[in-house]
Amino acid sequence: MPRGRVRATYTTDAGLFFWLWVDRDSVADTNRGWSAPAPEVQTALARAFLPRRVIGIDELGHTRYTRVATVTAPLWTGTATTWSYEGSDRLLHTATVVGRQEERDPS
Repeated sequence: MPRGRVRATYTTDAGLFFWLWVDRDSVADTNRGWSAPAPEVQTALARAFLPRRVIGIDELGHTRYTRVATVTAPLWTGTATTWSYEGSDRLLHTATVVGRQEERDPS
């Protein structure tokens, strides 16, 4: 998987669009719902805003989290029940969804 971070579009529950930095491998996984920011998406997501995320357990029993860009993304709707990520050992690992955490707006 490619490494590094890219700007991607996050859609809030209220339907507002913001960009934030996301790992390239997360953007490559269509189940997470990420897309490149459109030219009109110029506002970064506020640092105090906590994006929605999926909670999972990997094959070693460790808790893992991944942010999800939209409420229609397969990981959020439940049509996808696993996701892959590159560990610090540079190997591909799989996490199984065990829960979801809604976004939290500080305002």
